[in-house]
Order: sequence, then structure tokens, then C-alpha cells
Amino acid sequence: MESLRYLNKGYNLNERQNFNGWWKEQININGQEVQYFTNATVLSGSNFLYGEDPSAGFNPSQPLIVLLNINNDSILLSKFGIIADSDLSGVIHYETYIETFGASTEPKAGDVMTLSEFGSDRLNYPKRGPNTYQLTEVIDEFQGNPLGGHYVWFFKAKRYDYSNEGNGANNPGPGQGNTALDDNNAANTAGLENFDYIEENPCSNTNIYGGY
Repeated sequence: MESLRYLNKGYNLNERQNFNGWWKEQININGQEVQYFTNATVLSGSNFLYGEDPSAGFNPSQPLIVLLNINNDSILLSKFGIIADSDLSGVIHYETYIETFGASTEPKAGDVMTLSEFGSDRLNYPKRGPNTYQLTEVIDEFQGNPLGGHYVWFFKAKRYDYSNEGNGANNPGPGQGNTALDDNNAANTAGLENFDYIEENPCSNTNIYGGY
């Protein structure tokens, strides 16, 4: 006689379908629409020195409803200066994703999303527009797998900083009014005067603090 197991996936399909519908409903009710850009990088075209494919760019964006948890601008002071480490986590429903992008597709690290709906009425809009985030991790097995089912993708993301990879097609950019510090920024230029090594070859100085 076969023993009764609550988590026997041969018998709990209907119950797992209920959880699947619950996830989809909650994301549609409480989620936000984003413009989702899939990264078009292929390994054969990648520059492994820089870790990206400069000519790849992104595929045309598609609207997608996702559940978002924004931890914005966690500012840290490190020995290298001030770091504004904006991060984002969220949930994408599996069926919703494949309905949008096709069967056998899945979100991946390197994809980009613009918070188009959430940022559409930002203060001082359109001078300050929606932020853009790049996915850094996507997993399908975490605490939200009741009955051992797999219903959603859980992702983590960081604020998207423009790179050479964005020189390809459909690059969303960091967002209007959200340009990160670059070499032409006055604050960054001033910082270089304080932190650049005097010596042409800093490695020639064995002092652990270098020469400033």
C-alpha cells in the first residue's frame, strides 16, 4: 500500500495550480508595469576582458507586470569614497513572462527594466524620469515554493549605469535626470585631485597607503 504524502507531486497538481493562480493574481493586483529589455549578448561576440559585448545592445522592450521591492540609494562611505548602492528585488510570474517573450524564454542576469509606470509621475517629471535597473540574479527556488511547486522568478537588480554594452540597439540608458557620476562630472573631477596617485606607476611604491 502506497503511503500518503502531502507533497507527492503526482497527486497535488490541482493544489499547485491554485498556488500558481494566487501568485499571478497577486502580482497583477499589486505589481507595477515595467518596460523590460532582454539582453542580446551572445558568448561568441563577447569581449571577455571587459565582460560584455559592446555591439549587442538589447532587444526591443516589452511591457511586463512585476512585483517590486525598492531599496533605493543605500549610501555608504568607504575608503574609496561615497557609494550610492541602489538595489531592487522583485518577482516575475513564469506564465506571464513566457506569454510576453515566448516559450522556453526566461529572465536572466544582464536584462534591464525601466520602472516606466512607477516613475511616470516622479516629482519634477519629466526633468527627473523613471529609473532603470539591471538584473544581477534570477532564481526559481526560494521560500515562495509551496507544495514544492515552481511558479515565479525571484530577481535582484542594481541601478543601471551606462556602459559600452549600451552602444548597441535599444539601449534604455540610466533614465532622464539619473545620470551617474562620470569623468566629466565636476564632483568626480574634484575627487581625482584628492585621491589620484602622484607617481606614474603606483605599484612602485610599497607603502600600503600609496603616495598622494
